[in-house]
Amino acid sequence: MTTKILTTKDKDLYDSQIIHPVQTWDWGDFQISQGHTVYRLGVFDDQDKIISAYSVSFHKIPKTKFSIGTILRGPEIDDETIKNIIEIAQQENAIFVKFEPNIIYQKFDNLNNSSLVSPKPDFKDLQKSPKVAFYPFTYVVDLTKSETQILESMHSKTRYNVRVANRYGVEIKEQTDDKGFEIYLKLLIDTTKRQGFYLHTEKYHRDLWKKIKNTGMVHIVLASYNNQILSAFMIFNIKDRLFYPYGASLDINRQVMAPTLLMWEVIKLGQKLKCKSFDMWGCLGPHAKETENGYGFHRFKQGYGGELVEFVGTYDLVINKTLYKIYNSVDKIRWKLLHFKASIFKK
Repeated sequence: MTTKILTTKDKDLYDSQIIHPVQTWDWGDFQISQGHTVYRLGVFDDQDKIISAYSVSFHKIPKTKFSIGTILRGPEIDDETIKNIIEIAQQENAIFVKFEPNIIYQKFDNLNNSSLVSPKPDFKDLQKSPKVAFYPFTYVVDLTKSETQILESMHSKTRYNVRVANRYGVEIKEQTDDKGFEIYLKLLIDTTKRQGFYLHTEKYHRDLWKKIKNTGMVHIVLASYNNQILSAFMIFNIKDRLFYPYGASLDINRQVMAPTLLMWEVIKLGQKLKCKSFDMWGCLGPHAKETENGYGFHRFKQGYGGELVEFVGTYDLVINKTLYKIYNSVDKIRWKLLHFKASIFKK
């Protein structure tokens, strides 16, 4: 096998191997628009046929010559990958590179019994990361089932709330245009302020929209009641997979259950798009507690009867051990300040 750095002329070839939105060529262009350096790599067999591809993004640390690398939701890690990334990371003065493979480690049944899907990587060059980028768990809904089968697998309360929303006459429509995006973004900002969550800046979301709105992989779906938008989701689909990265709702007319019906209609949209699975983009683990931060979103997603899965995890390839320790200490303080700032806005 050989690994090559790809250029713009290889975009279609690269994307033919990609199965997650944040690894697409267009997402890489968005990263570049944010001032980051992106390398797209293709892995080729002995007949020079591409068999895998992934992006590594380097984020500069302000006022220094150093950077942090990330390969999020990429392919399986092997020795060849590590060798190539070390070489690039050294060129970019990277302190470390964070790997978060899009590989499922285990899945859980309704009784939280686990079964192994694939082993975790065990490389001497990697260490378990103290900080994840994506949630290590998610719910995955099987979209190859019929609507009746999916409804039967849903929690009875969720099914009931879908019927409630229908009785109230909640309306669902897709509006994947600039107007729909503005509606969605306003709800997203209001929601995160109200709930005290950290959110990327408004500019971040606008820049992302500019880069992906014409790709065909993004859908904005809205739920309204009495001509007022109550809930908005941004959904991605790539090949035969559907993803739910962002959602927002107003804190009014909650009795009409608009978000519940919206998610059900998104599932039906995924089937119309010929998707086979619906990745809900993260949740808590098999023993989630009501006191945990994010439990409300976890319970909401759980209601749709998806299979709980755990990814292999997050690993750091450390290039500079001394600066790695300093960086993690400073980053821990930074995130405490960001969460404190978010809680202040909530009040």
